[in-house]
Amino acid sequence: MYNQDFNTIILSILSVWAVFLLFHRLIHSYRQKHTWKRDIILTFIQAVVVVLIIAPILDNFR
Repeated sequence: MYNQDFNTIILSILSVWAVFLLFHRLIHSYRQKHTWKRDIILTFIQAVVVVLIIAPILDNFR
């Protein structure tokens, strides 16, 4: 389907996930009580959705 291998996709999801988790914890750490489990699941879902939407769009511009 795409010219990317599995390792590239996993690394892109993990890097986007780390950035999302960092910013989510920094922004919401003092206002509300968020658990680590909820934040990890929420940011992982966001990272997967972003990578699955952005990757095909960027692949068209190659």
